[in-house]
Amino acid sequence: MFAARGWLTEHPPSFRSMLIDEAVAMEVRPGTHVFRRDDASNGLYGIVSGAIGVEGGHRRQTPLLGHVMRRGEWFGIKALLHGGPRELTYRAIEPTILLFVSRTQLVPLMQTDPTIAVRVGQLAEIGNRLGSWIARDLLTPDAGRRLASVLYRVLGTGEVVPDDPQGFWLTHQQLGEMANLSRHHVGRKLASFEKAGWISCGYNRVRLLDAEALAAFAYADEDT
Repeated sequence: MFAARGWLTEHPPSFRSMLIDEAVAMEVRPGTHVFRRDDASNGLYGIVSGAIGVEGGHRRQTPLLGHVMRRGEWFGIKALLHGGPRELTYRAIEPTILLFVSRTQLVPLMQTDPTIAVRVGQLAEIGNRLGSWIARDLLTPDAGRRLASVLYRVLGTGEVVPDDPQGFWLTHQQLGEMANLSRHHVGRKLASFEKAGWISCGYNRVRLLDAEALAAFAYADEDT
């Protein structure tokens, strides 16, 4: 699975095997925090199944949900680069299985082999790209396109099949936080997307039916 999606697809099988051999599997229930802002940075996490919500903001603000990570993705890079307290909060959105690689295991390997350090350091650039993507989505003036771009991103861009046959676990409130919209506005826009055949919705569930059409609408020019 990690060879099919995410950071490890860009690295050789030997590196993937080494990292996974060092890892311990852990199960996280929905609503449970993997870690909170200001917790000690203890290691790196990879998502085997489920979904992890990323919450953050300025320290004078109440943290809000900004993104949902899905299988194949990794987080917690700060633990391996320079340690210190966490800057963001990561919480399970669905029943989730993670792989955890502790800082005490991986840092000595990075110090011994510079190629491992370079490969791990790539996660920082991946994080930068994701942050830029999130910011650009939120700068979209049109509410419908903004919600469509958020949906496309947090539903895995068509690369992830839901673990739950009814769809991905997402509430109107969560989507409203990520798209800066009211729950009522989210509901109306989701209904229009469903009518167009791009998604299907159930009770706190969303399935992505036509990722390409949703993306075409989300990222079209504003005057189109």
